[in-house]
This record gives sequence, C-alpha cells and structure tokens, in this order.
Amino acid sequence: MNRPAVVGVACAGAATLALGVLALLGSAPTSASAGAWTGWTGRVDPQSTADLAAMTADDDVAVRLLARSAKAATALAYAGRATTTQGEQQATADLVHVPGRGTIVTAVSPTPRPATLAPEGRSGTVADDGRVLNLLFVHYRVLRQADLDTRVAGRPADAVVAVSADGVVAARFWLDHATGLLLRKELLDSTGAVVRTVSLTSLKLGLPTSTSIPATTTDRFGTVVAQKELAAQRAKGCPCPEALPGGLTLVETRLSQAGAVLAAPVVHQVFSDGLETVSLFSVAGLLTDADTNDLRQNGFVPEAAVDGTAWVRSGDGSAWTAVWVTGGQVLTLVVSDAEDPASTASAVLQAMPPTSEQDDSVWGRIQRGWERIFGGRA
Repeated sequence: MNRPAVVGVACAGAATLALGVLALLGSAPTSASAGAWTGWTGRVDPQSTADLAAMTADDDVAVRLLARSAKAATALAYAGRATTTQGEQQATADLVHVPGRGTIVTAVSPTPRPATLAPEGRSGTVADDGRVLNLLFVHYRVLRQADLDTRVAGRPADAVVAVSADGVVAARFWLDHATGLLLRKELLDSTGAVVRTVSLTSLKLGLPTSTSIPATTTDRFGTVVAQKELAAQRAKGCPCPEALPGGLTLVETRLSQAGAVLAAPVVHQVFSDGLETVSLFSVAGLLTDADTNDLRQNGFVPEAAVDGTAWVRSGDGSAWTAVWVTGGQVLTLVVSDAEDPASTASAVLQAMPPTSEQDDSVWGRIQRGWERIFGGRA
C-alpha cells in the first residue's frame, strides 16, 4: 500500500518529510515499564555478530551516551544527507540543521522537492530525535554494545541498543563518537529483523556558507500549550489526554489558532515511548456527509466501533490513520512506524470511543482543511 502523505509528528509545514526521514518515529514490540525487566534472554541478534560478553548489564554507559546525544541533537549545527530504508523503499533528503530555528529539508528522492524549514523540535529528522531519547530509559533497557561500533558517514560511532522488557532488541543506535550526534538508527520487529533504517550518509559540522533559510517558515502550530493551560482546552471540549495506551507519554501539546490550519483552532499532541510516536489532532466540530465522502475518496474506510464509526486508512504496513468523532470533537490519530499500528489505533479508539454525532450545520462551516493538514491527502 502507498504510505499516507501525512504530516505526522512534524505536522504543519513538514509534509515534505513524507519521503521517510522520520527518525522520531519508531517500530518496537509492545513495551513495558523498566520495572518489568527480567534480564537478558540470551537471544543472539540475528542481524549482528553479537558477543554477549560485550553487552554489559550495567546501562550507565548507554544512559550517558544517549543523554549526550539528546543534548547534541539540537545544539550543533551541521549539514548532511539522510537516507531512509524500509523494505524495498528508499528515500533521501539533504538536511541543514540550524540550532534554535529548525532543519532545512530538501527532498532528493524519490521525488525532489524545494527546501523547506521545519521548526526546531518537530522536523521529523535525526536532528530532533533527541527529545524523545530520554523516554527510552522508562520503557526500554538501554545497553552499550561495543562490538557493534562502526563508522557511519565516515565517522567513528558508538553503538547503543534498546531492549524491551522481555529481552528482545527493539532498536539500535549509532552515536557520533566525537559529538554524540545520532548518525544511524535501526528499528527491529519482534523477530529481530530490521524493518526500518534511518542513517546519515554524509555529515559536515557547521553551517554551509551558502545557507539561506527558506521564506516559508510560518509555524501554524506555533503556540505551545503548557501543562496548566491544558485544563482550559479540556474545558472547551478537547480530550487532551496526558497519555495514550501502550505506554505512550505526552511529549508536547501545540495549538494552531483559528484560520491557521482550519477555521477553528486545532490542538496537536505528540505521544511517544521513545521509539513509537503518534500524533493526535483535535478540533471542535462534527463530520458531515460531505466530510465522510472526502475521507472515502482519500482512501479511508469506515469501521464500526462501539457506538459510532471510525474512518481508518492503513499505510505501508507501519502506518495507520484514524478519524472519528467523540464528545463534539473530530479527532485524527496518526500512527507511524509501529510494529502493529492497527493495535495502537484500536487501543486509542477503545480509550476514546467514537460516537454517532453528526451535524451538517457545525462542521460544514469549517473550511476544507484536510489538505492543509495532510499535505494534499488526509
């Protein structure tokens, strides 16, 4: 199936990142809390020549390396090329990271696109992966695996692995030995097979002298909703959950003002467990027949759920999008690069079940904004 052209975590202005450079998004077995750790199972990683003697049970070294990487991710300026591989699909983009501003992304293949500036922290590139690395310590066992050390983009890199509570390797990271920058990330399924790789193939520290920031820098989700302000949004009807099922923790909440994305304000929340990341969009209103027809034309299929209907669209095997109404709110859930996105979406739908509300007079007045959220396709 074709991968949906969704904004996902990067959201407004970053639809060009549908090419696949979404290092924030991961694939992992169902996670459990760190307290459930019962020890290394002894299963040799089939994708490496793992020497278990090099896999220390003490994760202090891995913690320090990841903490350093999280800091370096947005503090250092650099330019490079990133390639994402999933199955037979491959996408490439040139990146220029400008600390404090964002990442200039120029899609190279499979479809070249002009340079755009994605806001700091939400570019969906390796530059921003650091903000969720700390969640790995909560949901996964992080271990230093020195025998996997190698060179990435021509630079020596230190290897760290994330292991789920049942002892299965969920991801591998290679961090630049000199700076701590994340150079490569591999996401694995429960059998140990690599399902997705995001890697820098070239890297040069500092900004190129020719760097010019694109004019299209408007951040339509520019208002950060602080914790104390969430109550006000909930009073207006937004579910604005603190967490989602499966150990997905709230990373941040942002708000688009009325007219920026839709005629009504849109709340965008990001949740992650350190590997898997999902976005939840909330807007006051109800779906009309015209809206459901639009969804159907864009590949969404109605599925009965509890007292209402959810409109869902699967992607390339690792992505899932669902749209539904509950409590006078239209919710859009975007799940990317999960091992079982359908299960993630199902758990969220059970927690916030669809209802059968529909009112042409309300949602019909809201502009057709799906194209603006999803880069042309909802």
